[in-house]
Amino acid sequence: MVLIVQIGFAQQKSVTGTVTDSDGVPLLGATVLVVGTSNGTSTDFDGNYSISVTEGNVLEFSFVGYETEKRTVGASSTYNVSLQPASSIMDEVVIVGYGVQRKSEVTGAISQVKGDAVQNLVTPSFESQLAGRSSGVQITAPGGVIGEAPRVNIRGIASINSGTGPLYVVDGVPYTSAAQGANMAVNPLSDLNPNDIESFEVLKDGAASAIYGSRAANGVILITTKKGRRNSFEVNYSSLTGIGSPMNKYKLLGSEDFVMISNEKTSNRGAADWAAGTDFDTDWQDLIFRNSALQIDQNISVSGGSDKATYYLSVGYSEQEGNSIANDMEKYNVRARVEQEFNSWLSAGATVAVTRNNVSAMNKGNNSLSGHVFNATKQLPNIPVYDPNNDSGYNITSTGQIGKWDNFENVGAQLPNIMYALDHNFYKSKSTRNVVNMFANAKIIDGLTYRFQVGIDHSSNGERMYWNPIHGDGAGHKGLLQQFNFDNELWNIQNIISYDKSFNEIHNLGITAVAEFQDQTDGYFYATGRDLASDYFNNQIITDAFGVQEIGGYKESQGIKSFIGRATYNYDQRYFLQASIRRDGISNLDPDNRWDNFLGVSAGWTISNEEFWNEGGAVTDLKLRGSYAQTGNTNIGAYPYMGIYGLNKYGDDTGYGYTQFGNNNLVWESTNKMNLGLDFGLLNNRIFMSAEYFKNETKDMIINKSTAPSLGVPGNILKINAGDMSNSGFEFSVDATVVNNENFRWDTGANISFSKNEVSNLPDGADIFPEYSSNASINGNIIIRDGEAINALYGYEYWGVNPANGAPVYYKADGSLVQVDYTTGSYYVFDESNPGDMSQASSLSSNEDRKVLGQTTPKYFGGWHNTMSYKNFDLSFLFRFSGGNKIFNYTRRELLSQTFNNNLSEITGRWQDPSNPGDGVTPKLWANGDGVVNNNVLSSRFVEKGDFISLDNITLGYNFDRDLMQSVNIEALRVYIAAQNVFMITSYKGVDPEMITSYGVDAFGTPKSRIFSLGVNLKL
Repeated sequence: MVLIVQIGFAQQKSVTGTVTDSDGVPLLGATVLVVGTSNGTSTDFDGNYSISVTEGNVLEFSFVGYETEKRTVGASSTYNVSLQPASSIMDEVVIVGYGVQRKSEVTGAISQVKGDAVQNLVTPSFESQLAGRSSGVQITAPGGVIGEAPRVNIRGIASINSGTGPLYVVDGVPYTSAAQGANMAVNPLSDLNPNDIESFEVLKDGAASAIYGSRAANGVILITTKKGRRNSFEVNYSSLTGIGSPMNKYKLLGSEDFVMISNEKTSNRGAADWAAGTDFDTDWQDLIFRNSALQIDQNISVSGGSDKATYYLSVGYSEQEGNSIANDMEKYNVRARVEQEFNSWLSAGATVAVTRNNVSAMNKGNNSLSGHVFNATKQLPNIPVYDPNNDSGYNITSTGQIGKWDNFENVGAQLPNIMYALDHNFYKSKSTRNVVNMFANAKIIDGLTYRFQVGIDHSSNGERMYWNPIHGDGAGHKGLLQQFNFDNELWNIQNIISYDKSFNEIHNLGITAVAEFQDQTDGYFYATGRDLASDYFNNQIITDAFGVQEIGGYKESQGIKSFIGRATYNYDQRYFLQASIRRDGISNLDPDNRWDNFLGVSAGWTISNEEFWNEGGAVTDLKLRGSYAQTGNTNIGAYPYMGIYGLNKYGDDTGYGYTQFGNNNLVWESTNKMNLGLDFGLLNNRIFMSAEYFKNETKDMIINKSTAPSLGVPGNILKINAGDMSNSGFEFSVDATVVNNENFRWDTGANISFSKNEVSNLPDGADIFPEYSSNASINGNIIIRDGEAINALYGYEYWGVNPANGAPVYYKADGSLVQVDYTTGSYYVFDESNPGDMSQASSLSSNEDRKVLGQTTPKYFGGWHNTMSYKNFDLSFLFRFSGGNKIFNYTRRELLSQTFNNNLSEITGRWQDPSNPGDGVTPKLWANGDGVVNNNVLSSRFVEKGDFISLDNITLGYNFDRDLMQSVNIEALRVYIAAQNVFMITSYKGVDPEMITSYGVDAFGTPKSRIFSLGVNLKL
């Protein structure tokens, strides 16, 4: 017996090796199995494996998304294997929370976007590039101001007062996405260089996102960055230069029409003329907007590795000029990533990313006298910008407004000279961000690994705002300088244990356990100086340089503890089960309520893997999926359960004041998510389609309940758990290879989403009028009401113009009509059969006669993208569409006002007399007549459809002959031309139907840029 055992040991040996993909990138979790036995193992984070075998055994190497390879064990003790990508789209690999899965094993709703699909686009931040590329994901740019973050909603808006943006996770670590800034917006997501991104995974349903528990109510976007490949050396360089200009402009009156319209306003009222002189025809939009905004993007990366290590280093520089002459951004990025295998069971790695971002902006106020678009569109066209007889050189007055020149009246609203403000005031931000991620991975036994990961995300932002004392915003302050210093730090620590094992080749089990701890601290301090001793001191707060000085500050910290478990099982790649549970605790809630459990379950059935399936049919793959999960929302504000005191100065003493009324009964705001999905491939997966039905129900929303002023509650607001919200709908996507032959290939993909939002069970059934801004003419026109979509438009229904006298006519709640006497503001019954009769008094009640005029959230949206290649040429383009929503065109209403300001050219369609009734929409002109446009109260006259179709981008490239390039030691060279925001088809009368707030309001936004660019991609 001893002899037999000794012979047996002599025949066995240990075999090691590395499993990589076709590019040499190590594959984590690849399965190495001795065929015909249960003896198997998995590769570690560096693709290494070690297994005990006998000569003659056959080793089977497999990994999700790759073809299986086999090797017969001979005398060698090392077997390195390179796996080729699987031919089936169902075998592609997708990133999931704390791990990876093959697409065929996924039971949740996950969309994947490859990084190379969105490269070579000019955007301030990566999230803009995802628009139209994933079903269920709506991305809306608020306009053309560089530095402002686009809105990202995954399957609708899930809360009223809490955060609605998704969680971003970069290489497994949460990434700070909350905007920093006081007087200007600075988007933290712009700190991540799009050229460093390998892929995006969007976790949409509960099964996919429940692993992130309390932070996943609004979905999760996972971002994987690039890394080096083993035994290689590679240099990549990309350069892009572009020119941008406004995609659209406001259609305003020229000088001649302006003088005519202005004086018609006064003559109808029997007053003296306002306007005179047409020597100047100043286009203020041409002055404040650039028509050749420079766009530069330069990136270089060096990557590679040895048998035991990989590295990736990239450096990026970006310079983008905005449409406004005062708006630009300069950004520097450095990212370094190294990974090292120390032995067969231990590896480690680290990533360091540093970003410096300098942004310049301007006053963007939608009701501010120096708001650059608000001012320029209302400014008089028949006056000059400059006056050589004025000491300043500008056309300004000593009383603060622009000079009237030949006109008889000063400009309406006392507007200052916007060019003086843009030339002398400034808004500047200089931010620095350092992100460090480190990990160590240990292989304990076959199939069982432990990973320790820690991430540090630290950012600081210095913001300065200066208003010149001579003219504009700063005149009333005798000059103003304000400085803010923001400091944000996030720590994230993860302990991950993973066990993956296959039994008898048909039972596949995966178990993941995580303990995660996160701490975030945010703070700032500021200093303000008014009454400057000299405008020489306009760059820094200097001691005693100001007549009035003020300082202040703020600090907040938040902690989250999480314990997570997930189990996956599939039987013979036919039946799939997954369950996860996450227990989260957050410091922002009362100790008795701060812990909650978030459970997710899902199942799938791959029908096409059943024995009865006809493999020769047109349908190659067919899979059913279903899931249900509960997720939470941690973005609920600073300690809403606590009663908080604040400090206040009283003379030279400091006192305390009650600033927040706490509610220690607050519990988690949670969302229950249900999803049903169907995946199927046609013609050997040449066409792959997915269909989803989802329903998300948010419960226990933390909302502001109004209280009586007599109670003395600060702000007359109490935060309570109340109200429900649901988002439901369908999503469809298709990806297809239309043509694939030797010279020509055409890949296409399309998606469309249908969504319905509804609010219910509000406190006491009372309507909520959210505070949009300090602008009273916008607030009160947005309503949150039981049974309606969130942030619906609320106002009067407009009938049109009385053809007899030019008066505006509105509907009452009972369907009758009422007209406005614009001379007095009184209301009278309107009879279509006798339009000249104004004998019967009537009314228009803001409480009884207003109604919901439309929802501001789209009912459908989607995109269609294409990639074609013919020999050495390639062509790609993306169309995007959206619709079913309504927009409050506040800009249009303001630019049809009856004050002495410029108007939209639409006003020329006004009523003039019964024989010339105009367009039937625009009433008779009446100087300073509030009733003509019904200021401060919304009417359907200014509610428009938000439907559009846009060609977002198109790129034509040429790839130089590879053999020719390699003869001069160049691996690949490509040049291309591209255009972005090419055109838009829409009936919307504003500049851009996307240029709206989350409340569906178009309020003097800056148009997006149409960009034409030339670029080169070089690989050595």
